[in-house]
Amino acid sequence: MIAINIENYNHPIYKRHKTNTVNKFLSLTGSIVGVSMGLSNVLKKHNLKSDIFTRHISTKSVKQLVKNLKNVELNGKDVIKIASSSVAGGLVAGIITDSDNTKAKIKESSTQLLGNYIIPTIFVEAGIRLNKFLNNKYHFPPITKPIQFAFGLGSLLAGIVLGNKISGKVNGAIFNDDNTRKLGWQDYIQQVDNVCLTTSLATTGTDIAKKVSKIIPLAHIIPGYCVGTKKDELNGDLG
Repeated sequence: MIAINIENYNHPIYKRHKTNTVNKFLSLTGSIVGVSMGLSNVLKKHNLKSDIFTRHISTKSVKQLVKNLKNVELNGKDVIKIASSSVAGGLVAGIITDSDNTKAKIKESSTQLLGNYIIPTIFVEAGIRLNKFLNNKYHFPPITKPIQFAFGLGSLLAGIVLGNKISGKVNGAIFNDDNTRKLGWQDYIQQVDNVCLTTSLATTGTDIAKKVSKIIPLAHIIPGYCVGTKKDELNGDLG
């Protein structure tokens, strides 16, 4: 029979593992709360009733939120607002539960906002507008849903690369750190919201636009969680 030494529960490794678990749970919670608050604000801007955070949370208010989400088409500004709320929620929760990695979390928040959301989103909208401009001036290429999607998607990829470089420069200037964060597969997976935005903008006024808009808030839970759980590379992660 294996004896359990109660002193092990006071061991630094055990405490660190416990801190990681709490940090991940509350970072996820903070991100979800942030997304919900950002979405509530966005719905108000679209003149849709959303009192889930102005009154007590009830089944009725949640159903109203879901119903309104089905009928709204989110734009670039909406995406940036929701992403910002997600990152803010994850950052606050992350720092509270893991203050040793505050610097890494702040740097990641800059990378997420600038590199993965603000700049790529601006590029998506600019790409689709470019299609319209070229059509008006040169009557080519035609303004069709597939072509607008292609322009938006191509602009998105360019925005991801440029956004990563700009966020790296910003972090370098603020923290005097030239160690630029390289793009990883996670960064491309997180672009599901911008792919949905591209689809929505290319199919404005259709059922497809409304359907993909419903996915965007869910996708925005990811950046807040990534920010809240970010650690300095030297500190590692026990999972």
